[in-house]
Amino acid sequence: MAEVFISYARSTAAAAHKIADALRAAGYSIWIDDQLPAHLDFPTVIEEHLRAANAVLVLWSADAVKSRWVPAEADVAHSAGTLIQLSLDDAMPPLPFNRLQCARLPGWNGDFSAPGWLKVLSGIAELASGNAPPAAPDLPTPGPRERLLAVLAFDNLSGDPETAFFSDGVSEEIQQTVVRATDLKVVARSSSFQFRGPEKAVRKVASELRATHLLDGSVRRSGDRVRITAELVECDGEVTLWSNRFDGDLNDIFALQEQIAEAVAEALKITLSPTGQAQLSDPAIYEMFLKARGIISEGSQVFDDAAADATPLLEQVVEAAPDYAPAWELLASARASTLRSGHRKVSYEEGRAGVVEAAETALRLDPKRGGAHDALAMLEPWGAYGAREKLLKKALSVAPNEPRAILEMSNFCWSVGRFREALRLAEQACELNPLMPAARLHAAQMRTYVGDYQTSIRMHQELYRRWPRNFTILISLLNFSCSLDFWDAYNQAVGEIEHFEGWQAQHLRATVRYAEALGSADPERRLELLGRYKALMAKTGTLPLNYLDGLSHLGLAEEALNLAEQASFDHMFDPDGPLPSGSFPGTIMGRWSALNKTPRFVDLCDRLGLCSYWTQSNRWPDCVEWTPYDFKAEVRRRIGV
Repeated sequence: MAEVFISYARSTAAAAHKIADALRAAGYSIWIDDQLPAHLDFPTVIEEHLRAANAVLVLWSADAVKSRWVPAEADVAHSAGTLIQLSLDDAMPPLPFNRLQCARLPGWNGDFSAPGWLKVLSGIAELASGNAPPAAPDLPTPGPRERLLAVLAFDNLSGDPETAFFSDGVSEEIQQTVVRATDLKVVARSSSFQFRGPEKAVRKVASELRATHLLDGSVRRSGDRVRITAELVECDGEVTLWSNRFDGDLNDIFALQEQIAEAVAEALKITLSPTGQAQLSDPAIYEMFLKARGIISEGSQVFDDAAADATPLLEQVVEAAPDYAPAWELLASARASTLRSGHRKVSYEEGRAGVVEAAETALRLDPKRGGAHDALAMLEPWGAYGAREKLLKKALSVAPNEPRAILEMSNFCWSVGRFREALRLAEQACELNPLMPAARLHAAQMRTYVGDYQTSIRMHQELYRRWPRNFTILISLLNFSCSLDFWDAYNQAVGEIEHFEGWQAQHLRATVRYAEALGSADPERRLELLGRYKALMAKTGTLPLNYLDGLSHLGLAEEALNLAEQASFDHMFDPDGPLPSGSFPGTIMGRWSALNKTPRFVDLCDRLGLCSYWTQSNRWPDCVEWTPYDFKAEVRRRIGV
């Protein structure tokens, strides 16, 4: 009998045979259904080979999920412990196979170094022999890795710690010049600036950031004189490609930064386009801009007063230099963040006018200021999906490698149910900002939404080990691990709540109450939690969508939908409404949720403004693949289309 049985839908026969040929080349014997003898009963032959195989490779696709035979063959393999799963078109396995690892290989072109293929080969090797895989055939040499530049925080050699913002600012200006004037991918400041002093060893930085090139240097300032040294290093060989020293007055600072960016471009043999950016002639105003940007970069624009603290400085900059687009762009972002965070000291109408003024001025001076489009998107109600998407697309069109813009679009895609697209964008943001907890956590969460539960939980655990006092990571780990039956992971992490206080501890204790109700066989525990949620809705008039989803995990989906019918979601359409937090609509569209398994779910989607968005944009959520009814037809029926 063959070592590997391949199960697939007829529409993917070409891909199945390509994979079969690759496995044969790797030394395995294969059984695929074109080997059926004409004189025998084919179900009997298929079952015989299926049960005898060491490994059963199930090739999932949209048609395979709907097939009569593929899920049945997967079930036999699952019971026998021989199942290996591969998605050919990003379709995820149906229940219960979505709780097992599934490699992704959409549009595979025969690249033997692709991570999805290596995962499949490793799994087959383990099942087929229990040892290392057989000798691989001659593999094509993988192409060179795409270049990724990390600009480190230049060392401050001025002897005054208070001027560190200046050396950081010079580094970031060089970084931004390269970003805006080339197509080169550049690691975001919030990741690359974490390496200082002895932490700057090339191997360590390259390993953490996966960068191919590093730009490092130092800044020495004495009065109005400044000296900048810079060095460009190729990481794999730790070879210095270029180094130089630049001297000048503070009035020359823009020219010095431009010279360094040009030298980097020349060393990497890339074209540096002119930015056409106005420059600040007053060194004191330039220092003020660098200080404001440093405050925002080192703080949180939502959870502390960083944006509000930087705003007065930026207002002084634009008053003194009304043609300086970067300051207007940053001011728009700071004002929008303050407006949304609840830290504002003016009315919403006045705050909104300030954001629009700053954003429109930035775009008039420089149409490529993507942050201005992001700021305008923040003014839109959370339920204004079409308007927000249009602005976020504009931001990405002018700043395609800006991590914040990419992450904002990923969050948007999650909120409207496009999980695979959200994951792709989240992973792209992580590549450019690998040490940003929010981006890394979002990528881990999106792994759950595409059905890769095991990888998601493992990523959550790794993230919490790296950032052990990050409340957001811990509460996400606890919620997902208990909801998806990863109780070992939950039990390992739940004791960590002792390290938190105040509102964070309160939210963590609420998560523990939910987990205890979920793990209890006592129906009273679940009804007690339902009572808490009813009381909360009676008090506030609404409920976070993640609470409704939590009730569905408790076997109370109908009760959750009853509550949803009584709840108000007007805040989703109020420009002055609160941050969505647990009310991102994507929360209720996961394949695990019982809420979306009944047509009543479509009524809730309509109240959230989603049905109109889906039909008008013709961009449908991924849940169309796992709802047990014609989701698109129900949506169209609901809005009379």
